[in-house]
Amino acid sequence: MDNGRLPEHHIGSIANSTSHTIQEAFTVDVQTNQYSSCPKTLCLYTDPQGCECLEPINCGTAPDHFKNKHGIRNMGREVELICVWQNCGCRVIRHNYIRHIREHHLQHDRVFAHTNQHVIHLN
Repeated sequence: MDNGRLPEHHIGSIANSTSHTIQEAFTVDVQTNQYSSCPKTLCLYTDPQGCECLEPINCGTAPDHFKNKHGIRNMGREVELICVWQNCGCRVIRHNYIRHIREHHLQHDRVFAHTNQHVIHLN
């Protein structure tokens, strides 16, 4: 039914909404590019039977891998998880889980990335 009003989910002007969406898309592209050339390593996430995953992952594929393969999804940001990567056992909140995987298990430094990769900082 067209009552001449904007949909209720729309807040703000169209220009602001569009520019915000473009900024989000740009941020995602930068993050994807930042991690896409990271070296691959075998996932050592250990299941309850003690078997390691062993699928090749890198910093770019880690979020989807852990969401689709290991069920790290649909959880509150503050849910505490125990990292079951081989010999880890760290307690990590869900919001920082992928950062933990990247930094501690894939050796991705937030400042220097990997030794053969430079991070581009945008101001």
